Amino acid sequence: MRSNSRHVLLLLAVSACTPDEGATTDATTGTTRESTSTSTGEDTTSTASTTTVATTDAPTTGDPGTTTTSSTTGEAGYCWGFDADAPAPFLALYDYQHAELAEGVTLPLECGGQGSWMFGLYPEFGGYEPTGDSVVFDLTVDVDGYDINPAGHFFSGEVYYYVGCDDVLGGVLGVVPIIPPDELPDPAVLDGLTAKVHVELDAGGQLVSFDATMPLSAPPELTEDGCMFLLADPPDDLRARP
Repeated sequence: MRSNSRHVLLLLAVSACTPDEGATTDATTGTTRESTSTSTGEDTTSTASTTTVATTDAPTTGDPGTTTTSSTTGEAGYCWGFDADAPAPFLALYDYQHAELAEGVTLPLECGGQGSWMFGLYPEFGGYEPTGDSVVFDLTVDVDGYDINPAGHFFSGEVYYYVGCDDVLGGVLGVVPIIPPDELPDPAVLDGLTAKVHVELDAGGQLVSFDATMPLSAPPELTEDGCMFLLADPPDDLRARP
């Protein structure tokens, strides 16, 4: 992502309200609805490689960028980091500068859609055929002293993620957002704290997951002027992954 993009996130419309456990954020509509499915926190066994997919810079024409193509049907594939042709189900997460996230790697705060702060998770994943043009990530995030959402976490719930290649106005595209609780007056208080991040994904019947404890970066010089969401050209490297 370009260096000036910490205040810009490609026409995203992230809800300013944190979904409670049991709530669902729909990436194609930007709305939140009740769901009976929540993160269980159960151990998972996925050890899929996160190095099997290379990133590709997007064109500057404003289209969704590079897609994958089914080797058996020839039909157009998917965008926003989804690779249906990967040899096995996998999940890797990156920050908005495309640094891969892992244990001990800093997770930066950024300005998301509709003027709301978020810690963005940018996935590269696949190795299976989704049942529709959206998949569901189940998140549980804990930060000591700030597990204050109604479910007793910093952030928790299901996030719907669009993997199609059509332009969707008013939706969350290319990012799984971790939104600080509404009760948090200034996200700068999180600077230097650590977050335990657990992400699950049903990859065609096989559960893949991500677990890491990561320091949070939310410097006061970033937050002092507030989150200024600007309608600008989306960063090239977010539209075409893999």
